[in-house]
Amino acid sequence: MFKKITIIALLIGSINLSAHEGSDHAQGTLKANHGGIVKAGKDINLEYVVSSDDVILFIVGQDGIDLKAKDLKLITTVKLPKEKAKLINLEMVDGANVAKSVFNGAARAEFIVKVSTKGKQSTFKFQAEK
Repeated sequence: MFKKITIIALLIGSINLSAHEGSDHAQGTLKANHGGIVKAGKDINLEYVVSSDDVILFIVGQDGIDLKAKDLKLITTVKLPKEKAKLINLEMVDGANVAKSVFNGAARAEFIVKVSTKGKQSTFKFQAEK
């Protein structure tokens, strides 16, 4: 009898746990609007897309809508293997911020992107691979 009660209790607990996880997961899902990789921030998110030697940065609100690049201030640092980190200038292309020719022959680059917009600030660290 004790075994049956224990099994029933475990089953009920796992059903409740699954339902709870599903509802949290649905609310916290990050969507890649541009087919890239999304990094979560506190107030805003960053999506990056690697295209040839360029890395395109999209800043996304918590509502999943892209923020206008002209309303953003980005400070971007890139570090290539066996080199020192350096600040880079981003170009505005079709409403997105683009790090042009960033890989310079390397297979990967480490990024630190500090984003400021309307009093909200987030810092994103990621490694992009060509």
